[in-house]
Amino acid sequence: MKRFLFISGLAIGFVVGSRMGRGPYESLERNARKIVEDPEVQRKAAQARDTAGKAAQDAAETVKEKAPVVAETAKAKAADLADTAKDKASEAKGKAAEKKAEKDAEKDAAKTEDELRESSEDTAAAGGDAEVGEDRPLSS
Repeated sequence: MKRFLFISGLAIGFVVGSRMGRGPYESLERNARKIVEDPEVQRKAAQARDTAGKAAQDAAETVKEKAPVVAETAKAKAADLADTAKDKASEAKGKAAEKKAEKDAEKDAAKTEDELRESSEDTAAAGGDAEVGEDRPLSS
């Protein structure tokens, strides 16, 4: 549908343009040349060029003046951010070390419990703690 509208608009434009001829185009071109070649327009264009040049020069001078201050501020901010990052990294490293120490302590405690359990089983098996039953006397 869009394609049809575009093609029909193109055809209508072609027909209307060809019927009007070259006269309106040449008239438009003549008026444009008169405006461009007008001394008042030339003077205003030169004035606009000068104003733009002065504004660009002022902007360049301002940038030159402010650049060291901005650079110093950026440097200080970067240093602060680097210090903050180092502190957070140290904090994270400390927390990781604490977690590792806790895990190691838990492993050691579990290992100690296992060793105690094994040694008590060994003692019981060696006869240190004999079972006492109802049919056996305590002393033999």
